[in-house]
Amino acid sequence: MNFPGHIKGAVLAGAAVGVLAVVSGQVEIESDSLAEFVRNPLAEGPVRKLVGLCILAWFMGLFPDLDTGSTPRKYYFHGVIVILTALYIVSELQLLAFVAIASLTPMLHKHRGWTHWLITPWLLSILFALALEYLRARDSWFFGFDWRNAFEWWLTNWIYAAAFVIGHYMHLLLDSKLAKIVGPKPD
Repeated sequence: MNFPGHIKGAVLAGAAVGVLAVVSGQVEIESDSLAEFVRNPLAEGPVRKLVGLCILAWFMGLFPDLDTGSTPRKYYFHGVIVILTALYIVSELQLLAFVAIASLTPMLHKHRGWTHWLITPWLLSILFALALEYLRARDSWFFGFDWRNAFEWWLTNWIYAAAFVIGHYMHLLLDSKLAKIVGPKPD
């Protein structure tokens, strides 16, 4: 699949995750939520969470092709610079560090390597939960780290794992032979 096709797939995956988040009750949107978000988009709230989930699914929809000198990679790093700058401005330094580290991981292997594995989004979502537990436990000199807390967070906030999986699998589906069979035929 080409870059425009993967962009469309990533947007579709993000929309699907957004609908799933609202329908499942993982994100509860109220009538004044959007107005509150417009007034202060950096404040935590349901719209910010919904936007974050959609961005995560979009990112995972492009993630497998970030390990090459591709068009998605070029645009991806433009976006990463904007996100890192914004996180620095709002003093979200822990999240800034995670984004910086995660942005480099696709280049640790050859194309169609680990970034195209079916298990990759599951592993990434579990690592995300473990990283959050690490940040929580770090305040107590790491002695407060508990694997059960990470697993409980992962199960309770399953919508994040869904965003990882839906975005990533959309990319793999568009790369598959099935997409070539049912997709539009060139003129």
